[in-house]
Parts: sequence; C-alpha cells; structure tokens
Amino acid sequence: MGERPEDEPRAAARQQDDEREREANAAATLAGRTVGLLVQFRRSAGLPGATWSLPVLMISGIASIIYLLSFWLDIATASGHRQGNEGVTFLALFDTILDQDVDQARNTLGGLGEVMAAVLGLALTVSSIIVQLAATRFTPHITALFFRARTNLVILGFFVTSSIYVLWVNFSLGDHYLPHWGVLFSMLLMTASLLLLFPYFAYVFNFLDPETIVGRIMYDGLAAATPLRGRAGLATDTRQMRAVEAVEHLANIGLNALQQKDKGIASEAVDALCEYGIRYGETKAAMRQEWHRIASWNRQSPDFVSLSDDAVDDLRKRGTWLEWKIMRQYQMLFGEGLGQIKDTCYLIAIDTRRLGEAAGRRGDVHALDLAIKFFNTYLRATLNASDIRTAYNILHQYRQLAEFVLTHSREIASDVERREGLEHRALQIARFMRYYSAVAYQRGLAFVTEVIAHDVCALCQLAFIQRSRAHDEFLSVFLAVDEHAETKEQEKSLRGVRRAQTKLATTYLMHGAEHHARRIQRDMADEPLDRLRSIWQELESLESREFWEVNDRGTNFDYLSPEQKNRLETFFGWFEGLEPIASIRARMTTSALLPEPSRPAAAK
Repeated sequence: MGERPEDEPRAAARQQDDEREREANAAATLAGRTVGLLVQFRRSAGLPGATWSLPVLMISGIASIIYLLSFWLDIATASGHRQGNEGVTFLALFDTILDQDVDQARNTLGGLGEVMAAVLGLALTVSSIIVQLAATRFTPHITALFFRARTNLVILGFFVTSSIYVLWVNFSLGDHYLPHWGVLFSMLLMTASLLLLFPYFAYVFNFLDPETIVGRIMYDGLAAATPLRGRAGLATDTRQMRAVEAVEHLANIGLNALQQKDKGIASEAVDALCEYGIRYGETKAAMRQEWHRIASWNRQSPDFVSLSDDAVDDLRKRGTWLEWKIMRQYQMLFGEGLGQIKDTCYLIAIDTRRLGEAAGRRGDVHALDLAIKFFNTYLRATLNASDIRTAYNILHQYRQLAEFVLTHSREIASDVERREGLEHRALQIARFMRYYSAVAYQRGLAFVTEVIAHDVCALCQLAFIQRSRAHDEFLSVFLAVDEHAETKEQEKSLRGVRRAQTKLATTYLMHGAEHHARRIQRDMADEPLDRLRSIWQELESLESREFWEVNDRGTNFDYLSPEQKNRLETFFGWFEGLEPIASIRARMTTSALLPEPSRPAAAK
C-alpha cells in the first residue's frame, strides 16, 4: 500500500530531521577531531620529559658519584689523618648531617640563603631579558603567553617557595630552637633548585622558539573557536576575543618578520593562519548561532569598521566573519610582501587556495567566495604595482583553485545544486581572469594577458574533458580574452593568445570535437596569413615540455604533444590561402638541391 497524502509532510519532516542529525553527528566528529589535535599539540608544545629528567639525573648522578668517591677516600685514608675521621661510617655521616650544632646550622643556612637568592635572581633575569627581546622581535603577546604557561609558573614558584622557606628556617634558628629537619630540607630544596636551573633555561629557549610561539598562539585561538559544551560554550564574547586576538597576533608576527626580512618566521605565521582557518572551518557548522554575531567591539576593529552595515550583515548571515578576519590579515601581509619579500606573496596565494579548496570540500560556498574575492584583490594590487612575476605566480594558484572546483563538482554529481554552484564559481573565476587580462593589457603588461589566456585555455580543456555543462561558456570567455585589442598593432602584440587558442583547437580535434575547433578558427579568421604561418612554425618546432628557466609552473606554455602537433595541419588547413608548412619546407629543400644558374663569362 502507498503512503497516504497526509503522510507525505510527515515523511519529509522525518527526512529533514535525519539530515540534521547526520550533519550534527558529522560536526561533532569534526569537533572531536579538532579537540584531539589541540590536545596533541598541547602535549607536544612543551619539552619532552627526557629534556627535564636527563639533565637532572646526569647532574645529580655525577655529583653523587664524586661525593661518594670522596667519602670512600676519607674512609680509606682515615687512619692516616690526625683527627676527625676515626670511625667514619654512613650512619655517622647521617648523624653529622642531622645533629648539627647552632653554629654549623647558621653557617649552612646563611650560605643556602645567599645561593637561593642568586638562583632566583638568575632565573628571573635571564628569562625576563630573553622574553623582552622575543617580544620586541615578534609580538608583545609573548610576555602574556610566557607568564601564563603552567610550567613556567610552577618552576618560578618553586624557586620563590624554596627561597622563602630557607629564609624562614634561617630566621627561626636560635639558642632555644635548632631546626634539624629544616636544615636538611633547605639543603634538599637548594639541590633541587640548582638541578632544575639548566632544564628550565632549556624550556625558556624552547618556549621562545618562533615555531613554538606560532603554534601556541594558533592553539589558543583554535581552543576558543572550537564548539564547546557547558558554561564555557556560552561565553561567546570571551571566546570571540581570544579567537580574534590569535589571528591578530599571528599577523603581527608575520608583519614584523617581513619588516625585518625574516622569511622563515613570516612563512610560519602565514601557514599558521591558513591552518587556523582550515581547522576552524571543519567545526564551524557545530557552533552556536550566537557565535556568528559580530559584537560591537569587533565591529570597531580596523577590519570591520570601514564596512557598510549591509556588508557586515552579509558576513553574519553567511557565517564568514572569522574567515574575513583571516584573509584581511593576508591582504595586509600581501601588500607588505610586495615591497619586502615577494616569496611571501606566493605563499599567501598558495594558502588562500588551500582555504578555498577546504571550503569547497565541506560545501561552504560563502567561504569559497571570500577566497575568490581576495584572489581578485591580490591581482589588483599586483597589477597596480606592475609586478609581472608575482602576477604570474598568483594566476597559477588562482587557476588551480578553479580546476579544483571543477573537479570537485564532478565528484558530487549526485548533488545537483552543489555541483551547479561550484561550476558557476569556476566560470566566475575564468570571467574574473578575463577582466584582469584587459586591465593588464591597458597597463602595458601584455605578458600577463598571455598568461591569463593560457590559464583560461587550461580551464576550457578541463571543462571539456569532464563534460561540464558550462564548457561552452568557458569557451566564450576564452575567445573574449583578446577583445580589448582595438588596433592591428595591439592585436600583433597578443600572439601568445593566438597560440593558446591554437593549442585548445588541437585538443578539440584530438577528441573529435571539430565544431569547437571551428569556432576558434572563425575567431582567428581575420589574422594575417604570415602571422598564422609563424605561429604554426613556432608551435611545431617546440620540442621540450619543460621551461628553460626556474618557475613555479615548470612547463612551457606553447608545448604540444605529438598527437596535438599532428592536428596542426588540419586546423591551419581551414584558413584559405595558408600554405602548409610541409609544402614550404619541401619547396625550400628542392630549391636548395637545384644547381645555381651559370653566369655569363666576363668579356675579355
């Protein structure tokens, strides 16, 4: 029997509830995974146990061996001494230690007090100087991190406690009271303090290592931005502050490193921001709705204060305010990197692509849109600076993001809405590239226009191979890359665009899509025959796939496989009046073999 009509709404409601439950379980699993990552980092952030135990055991062991050796020598040579060593035994040694008179105790405690004060002063002085230097180099937040660390508080607290204890025992010593055990405990505390001094310095230096600092800041931010239950999960403002502070501190570390030409630390800060954004995105679906509210204190920050109310409201509705915060730091670092260390700009482009890919995998199209928007912002800044090399590398990452979106849309073919949404965004990237090709050409950066032509060509090829429904639109965008060339001289400077079109046409012919290749031929129909012939020769003569200089792409734009080269004659044969290259070569070879015409003899 079929379901009754009145049961259909109930079935739909049950299906929605099941979907919500699956999403909640998935979010909870991601949250648990992230919490596990945080716990693992917290355990690995500190020094391993061997770093503390080995120095203590080695130093105490060596000191014990030396002391026991000297004690054994005293026993062995007791008969040769005039006094003081008769009947020396271990029991006598313990009695001497515990049964001291007042003068001995005063001498012992006086020396212990001075040494304990020196140990405490040395620990505080060294740690304060190093922390201050690190705070000046990286970020002032290091001071707060250092004095908030549990290990640091325990060790310094132990030094202070030991000093106070020795002071009190020394103060209570008198003719009417002799603290035998107090003297012994003071000696033990003094020994422990000296043994801990070396491992503590190792801990301080490890704590202030740039990688450790960046990891601790990222851990603090993720701990605040991870879904929590109970009372801690309700403190939304406090958690938002901690999450935002972590992002800003990481950006400050990267900015200071760029200004000091420290490429390594800047790269660590940039990568930490990327990891922060990816891990946060995995658990964002399980956050309370209140988390996505932009508080007034956050609204007044430099990254939000200039936005209109509508823009802020969009960030709230889309749940992307923290992603916006992270990428705004990337924008700041990108602008600084253009004038300081351009390799940082390449890394920012790579990490922005990674953020976009992570958003695409989890279906967060709004975060993906942010990545696309900031890629466009990077391109604008690069073109304004006329930086061809940086634009070349950024376009490489931008194209890879579009390729991922296209590929992932095919993997989720069952979800029609998501697939079409991803295909639309890949097409948008191609359109944005085409727009910036016009901007680059107007600024005299013709090479950037050629790079964009080859990148859009690669997107067309991928869309065709994957049988994307948006392929025809990709091809339309590709054929419009050179529309901004208004004169014949301008068209002549865009030979690279024509080579990219020819390359795509050979791909179509390889797969039997002659109608697409014909469309490209019609777009090139007005080209002079001499130019078409030279393009044909250039493409056919290139043998090496690898480019002869070091670059991120590693391949030559104009390289054609042997199968593609076999289609060149077919494609160029559609141009009326264009003589095949083989005929030209044969004619040149034949003319070279003919004997030179005899010259008339000179008149005598």
